[in-house]
Amino acid sequence: MDLGFDLSSKDNAVRKTLKHLEKAGAELAEAFFMATKTAEVTIRNSEIFAENVMVDAGVGFRAVARGNCVGFACTNLMDSEKDMLETGEKALAIAKLSAPILGFALPSPRKVTKLKALLDKRVNEARVEDAVDVARRMLEAAELKDKRVTAKDGRVVFLSVHRSVVNSLGVDLEDQGTWAYAYLGGSGSQSGEVTPTCYDFDLRRNAELQPEKVGEKVAEMVIAQFGAEKAESFEGPVIFGPEAVSYQLFDALASALSAERVLANGTPWAGKIGEPVASQPLTVSDNSILDGGFASRSFDDEGYPCQETLLISDGILTSFLHNATTAKRLNMENTGNASRTSGGLDLVKQIIGNGYRAKPEVYPSNLVIKTGKKTQQELASELKKGVLVESMSGFVQAGSGLVSAQLARAHSIENGEIQAPLKGGMISGITFDWFKHVVEAGSDAKRFANSVVPSLSVEKARIVGAR
Repeated sequence: MDLGFDLSSKDNAVRKTLKHLEKAGAELAEAFFMATKTAEVTIRNSEIFAENVMVDAGVGFRAVARGNCVGFACTNLMDSEKDMLETGEKALAIAKLSAPILGFALPSPRKVTKLKALLDKRVNEARVEDAVDVARRMLEAAELKDKRVTAKDGRVVFLSVHRSVVNSLGVDLEDQGTWAYAYLGGSGSQSGEVTPTCYDFDLRRNAELQPEKVGEKVAEMVIAQFGAEKAESFEGPVIFGPEAVSYQLFDALASALSAERVLANGTPWAGKIGEPVASQPLTVSDNSILDGGFASRSFDDEGYPCQETLLISDGILTSFLHNATTAKRLNMENTGNASRTSGGLDLVKQIIGNGYRAKPEVYPSNLVIKTGKKTQQELASELKKGVLVESMSGFVQAGSGLVSAQLARAHSIENGEIQAPLKGGMISGITFDWFKHVVEAGSDAKRFANSVVPSLSVEKARIVGAR
């Protein structure tokens, strides 16, 4: 990974700073170092805009003063050991002025199993020209398939990351990973009718992107949106497609399953381990070591080994997601879910988050919903009347799980057949109620940045008709 400087010298400077902090009175200290290289291009209104290869590197320190008072400071000034020492000292000074964090902990050293296929030399060596070629192929595949289709926005990124975690308890780990993704959003127009934006993507840990498939899929989705009918109010069966599950329903699960939310009394599932929180068809796990998983890694952002954690088994809550502190406070096992990612809408941020600029929080890696045996079409075939919600625009209210979202892509279902697309309309309800009424999971699992999820057929949801 060519970053224009010697990685080993930066890592050595980090270790020296930790020793300095211990001598200066820190009871515990941790350093998180991250360096990234990004080759990226964007698409806007059928034009490709090339970016330069971008490099970023920095380190964040957490220092613990007496009484579990924790301070954090970070820097991207990496030219000298002095810069790091000053940043570490700043973290310790902040700690001495901070309120204590009850039960704060850092992990001790444990054996970490290195995962395969997380690093691809071709991504490491990718140039902007390589990203331009992928973007061109993706754009052409969409617009040549049908002249009514226009590529509105898109992105191709080749990303390489070096990450290391060191703490005063003896954790000393480093790894490298690569990510590649191609994203395209498009819409269509004919005879004055304009479709909503449809998008698709390809997410990989290697350079084997398939941009033509992405472009063709976007064009197919756009064409399917022509002839939309006004959405009518409806209450009954709804099938949520993988995209909808990966966004709003994922957000509800991520919040409800976080041990940080348990400690903050911010989840309705607090104190319910061993009890049903969903219907029997719903089984959910978090698998940080999933083969080929977009968020797979050997250790979390505190240096704890990653694992697969069963969270909901046949509707029964079995575990929460933890980092070192929540595990200690709740007297439970650390699940290795300390993360410095943002979980935001920007996919680069979902991969690297704020990195060294952020303190870790509890967050899923690859949240996996167990698939069923039926395709989405087969799920629909069992409904006399219903709605297929492929995507929706809106946020989940943390804690309550309340959703009030605009239907972005949706279709009516009549007599077991997926019918015309719907325009306008909203869906509203409580996600935790939907989980209790899951009838079946589909076989159509799709990989997203932090999840692998299928369609979910829900017994009852409410659609508010278009005005």
